[in-house]
Amino acid sequence: MSPTLEKLRRAFTGLVPRALDAELTVSAAANLRVKALLVESEDAHGSEYVSDRNKRRAFVSGFTGSAGTALVTTDKALLWTDGRYFLQAEQELSAEWTLMRQAQKDVPTVEEWLEAHLEAGDALAIDPLLTSVATARKLVKALGNVKAGVVVCEYQKNLVDQVWADQPPQALSDVYALSNEYTGASVADKLAALRTEIAKKGAGAMVLTALDDIAWLFNIRGSDVACNPVVTAYALVTSDAATLFMDAKELTPALLAHFGSDVQVQGYAAIVSAIEAYAASSTAGLVLVDPAQCNVAVFSAIPVALRKELPSLVMKQKAIKNEAEIEGMRQAHIRDGAALVKFFSWLEEQLAAGNETLTEVSVARVQQAFREEMDKFVSLSFETISGAGPNGAIIHYDPKEETCAAVTAAHMYLNDSGAQYLDGTTDVTRTVHFGTPSAHEVHCFTHVLKAHIALATAVFPNECDGVKLDALTRAPLWRAGLDYRHGTGHGVGAFLNVHEKGVLMSFKLNPTGLLISENMIVSNEPGYYEDGQFGIRIENLMVAKKASGLPTTYGQFCVFETITMCPIQRRLINTALLTADELAWLNAYHATVRTKLAPLLVGAPLAYLLKETEPLSA
Repeated sequence: MSPTLEKLRRAFTGLVPRALDAELTVSAAANLRVKALLVESEDAHGSEYVSDRNKRRAFVSGFTGSAGTALVTTDKALLWTDGRYFLQAEQELSAEWTLMRQAQKDVPTVEEWLEAHLEAGDALAIDPLLTSVATARKLVKALGNVKAGVVVCEYQKNLVDQVWADQPPQALSDVYALSNEYTGASVADKLAALRTEIAKKGAGAMVLTALDDIAWLFNIRGSDVACNPVVTAYALVTSDAATLFMDAKELTPALLAHFGSDVQVQGYAAIVSAIEAYAASSTAGLVLVDPAQCNVAVFSAIPVALRKELPSLVMKQKAIKNEAEIEGMRQAHIRDGAALVKFFSWLEEQLAAGNETLTEVSVARVQQAFREEMDKFVSLSFETISGAGPNGAIIHYDPKEETCAAVTAAHMYLNDSGAQYLDGTTDVTRTVHFGTPSAHEVHCFTHVLKAHIALATAVFPNECDGVKLDALTRAPLWRAGLDYRHGTGHGVGAFLNVHEKGVLMSFKLNPTGLLISENMIVSNEPGYYEDGQFGIRIENLMVAKKASGLPTTYGQFCVFETITMCPIQRRLINTALLTADELAWLNAYHATVRTKLAPLLVGAPLAYLLKETEPLSA
């Protein structure tokens, strides 16, 4: 048994039980025996990507993927994750752990497993700061079915933190203001629009917990989470005040001037007392809160009578970009495309020259260096997925210096990468082969391309459910007996999170109910993966735009404008498998890429661009 698991088991079995009821209020429960501990991936703000200090699930399990839930019982350790991470989890989990493959046949959910294995009088322990209201409710309901319970550890005394000897410290936030040049709207304008929506919902206030919602609303950025320019904060917006709760390294004169009289700043830990003070005031109205994003501790500070639960209003406002944000994203992708062409040109040259020292990690570093040369570069937007040969089949592969594979001309190479620029966020995947791909690899790649084009050329009603566009994308792959174990597209922030919560095109219904709408920016990333062989993914970002010249009596329709500018490798395409319309789209896309990027390139990168964007014929 690992020392970490042994210490955790001692810690949770020694808890003084304080149980959650159906209203998520806490009361003493001496009759409960704590038999399990839930360790989730998220931080107190429901973030997908978290700071090093908050990587508790990775510390406990050894699994480093961004999505997963660990459950430790008195005699078992289980890890749930989705299809993007099955192969990675198999490699990273020790023999003590059981991998639970989410959404696979006969694999129970966490709630179902607990209901089947805990008995009356048993309890599951959670941290009320790290478990969302929605998750807690499902757990309370499931365990209530067998007369078991959910108990909470003491506020701000996480059990994993108690056994994590070298846990990174909590750092102060380095906060800066983002100018209206990039945001397209002032803080005052955004607050006014939000207050209008709050009033429409019959409420007097709103609690914000999602870090990207807060960064967007207050036009601030930071570096508290690697690759995500966010600040660790809460916010409370009422009809006449807006308060940010954060521990800033420095409230600079420029930052205070940016906030002016519109925004007050308090310490991060003051959020609970501030909510309680508002609720006790004579002017208190209903408080809007998103149960999918708000943690139990903050939610519990709102009196039951004042709670009004809705998906975050800011989520939708943030997802629908204004013209400044859209144009900034376009420009960022042009510069990013130039960096990508320089990288792929360099990689082709190195492999042609017989360089045998290239690894998945070393080439990713070179790619980052090309991006760092670009104007307005801030950071990567996520850790680069650099997968050669079989590693390309690990959908969210994370190469390590000590164990990474060589990049050679003998295998497929999948590169999924992106950057943060002051004016936009990029996320692009290209799969290449600098040798002689097999007929099967070309067949599979071309069908992924057909799927990609199907979405890129879609015409759809404004406010369309993402699950419909997902099926439309998969159709060309299904006809060839192919598929992939991840969603087709996600939202992307404007110099914000590369995975923008709430915007989704997937085989699963979007739990937020947010529909694909005009001026949203989304990814288009179908793929195909053969375990132990290769992986293929083609990803561009697109903005949904109003369809023009379309006679209809069914309201507004939309089309997609592709904003990623990077060639799709010609040698992997069998044009005989493309329809005339698909070939026309590909040639038109490459013509646009050539026009946009050529002025930024010289020498070998320019020659590479011209070669890879030559028109193809059937």
